[in-house]
Amino acid sequence: MAQEDEQSGGMQLVSKSMAILTAIGQAGSISVKELAERTGEPASSLYRLLSSLEVIGWVEPAAKPRQIRLGVEFLRLGARLEAQLDVRKQAVPQLEWLRQASGETAFLCIRRGLEAVCIERVEGLDVQIHTLSLGQSMPLGEGVAPRALLAFEPKEVVDSYFENFPEPTSAIAPSAEELRVLLAETARDGVAVATSEWADGIGGVGAPIFDHRGRVVAALSIGGMSHRMFGGSYDAVALTRSAAEAVSRSMGYDGGIPAPRPLPDGFHAHSEVA
Repeated sequence: MAQEDEQSGGMQLVSKSMAILTAIGQAGSISVKELAERTGEPASSLYRLLSSLEVIGWVEPAAKPRQIRLGVEFLRLGARLEAQLDVRKQAVPQLEWLRQASGETAFLCIRRGLEAVCIERVEGLDVQIHTLSLGQSMPLGEGVAPRALLAFEPKEVVDSYFENFPEPTSAIAPSAEELRVLLAETARDGVAVATSEWADGIGGVGAPIFDHRGRVVAALSIGGMSHRMFGGSYDAVALTRSAAEAVSRSMGYDGGIPAPRPLPDGFHAHSEVA
């Protein structure tokens, strides 16, 4: 009973917060008095809730005295969500094209924290060999699409990943040092390539997608039997790179691949990821 009451109270708080944020967004800037009139909430309750929302950056004082507006962090959150929705819309035609051109399963992933989440999947010939399903996530250091994301993230994101995942679980990079090499190679070449990523005979190619600011916002990839992907019947790397570049252009990106990170001292490019 206590748990049900707690859940009910939590939902009420979320509903109130949404009503308040919606009212502020519609008004642009608004006083607490007017906000109380629009939402039907007592001013005393609004002050407490607005104080909490201000702490996390979702609301902030407006230029007009005694008025509030949506905060920078809330606007950034909305912008990130909009970008994620937009990249999916722009990427789907290219995923379909990849599947038609190669016959392989095509994926679209975005970063959420230190993991990559699959937000779209177009089935190819070997549906049964792929474990990454729609909505599923995996660490950024595993899989070609996740690595294509991580390789182009800022240094602080990469460092945070290695702090939280000090020992890679993917056989393609059995140590943190070798994973850093793979990331540097991906940044250098603009694609992540693995001729046998998940198991013997299964490979993949992943490439980053950039927005109009030059930030990596997603990565697409194809995966299938290595003998077919790298056997000469089609160029898996060229197809994947072309599809990612097309989506990036549709997102307003008009630059080149960002400058690569140097390989760690003492390491050289793997022949497998040439």
